[in-house]
Amino acid sequence: MQINAENENLLHKYEHSVNCDKYFDNPDTKYYVEDEEDSDKKEKAVRKWPTIFTAILVGIGWLLNEIALAWVHERVPDDYHPLPDLFFSYFPEIRGAIRITEYIMLILLASALIVMFTHHYKWIVLRRAFFCIALSYTFRAICVVIFQVPVPSTNTYCAPKMNSSVEVVIGRVTKMFWSAGIEQLRPRELCGDLIVSGHTLTIFSAFLVFKTYAPKRIQFLSYIYHVLAFIALFSILLARKHYMIDVVLGYTVSTRVFMEYHSLAVSYHNKTFDTNALAWSWWSSLIPFLERDAPSNFHNHMHLYRSKTSVSRKSRRTFE
Repeated sequence: MQINAENENLLHKYEHSVNCDKYFDNPDTKYYVEDEEDSDKKEKAVRKWPTIFTAILVGIGWLLNEIALAWVHERVPDDYHPLPDLFFSYFPEIRGAIRITEYIMLILLASALIVMFTHHYKWIVLRRAFFCIALSYTFRAICVVIFQVPVPSTNTYCAPKMNSSVEVVIGRVTKMFWSAGIEQLRPRELCGDLIVSGHTLTIFSAFLVFKTYAPKRIQFLSYIYHVLAFIALFSILLARKHYMIDVVLGYTVSTRVFMEYHSLAVSYHNKTFDTNALAWSWWSSLIPFLERDAPSNFHNHMHLYRSKTSVSRKSRRTFE
């Protein structure tokens, strides 16, 4: 009993000594900093150049859309009335409704960009979103080239036709590339990019990024954004910027591409990629390249502030 009492006194003395760090580790300091340092090393190990590669693919996809529009403008039939459309049969044309669509689209884009660039795994989230957007817009460019229909409204202005020479196409692309298809930035003059709505692709790609990667505390916004997304689609049709089939195809392409990619990503990390029938897609061979350094235990954290010193790492704020 006397020995135990002496040991307890000695332990008490060590714990309250100014040099106790020699004998005891404080879990609130040392281990935390080590965990943060390990986390930082893992973050540094994430490859950035695959994200840059997918960003280039987005640029190429968008350029292909602009080239397709500049070229197909000469091929749009201008001596035909708008095609029959179920939506047009029941709802009147409201030309200013496109403003509602574009304001909603900008809100969704801003929200998605904030989530992506403040995400704990932003380089991985960015490459996933960029790849899905690039694939969707490349498919749209192909559809625009192979199928031309009359404009949906007799009130739609189309610039006079010239020719399909390389000089004309380059001039048109240079003029409209910076506006990103937003009519509030540049009045629309060229016609023909109807099949697969570009506004719909952007709206639902942004919505899905937000819904998938936003933290739980702001997930309630995804319900609001979902309603706003369908209001935007309704406004596109009211403005007669697209036929109903264009909007349906835009919704289908954007949602299926996003869902298919993330299904393949989950299969890759669960070691079931080879048995997933979705892996038959021609582009699925890029999944291992893009997902190789992605963590299997993926959590949605938004870093709103990050200190530069190791001491203040404990006060780093994460938004979950």
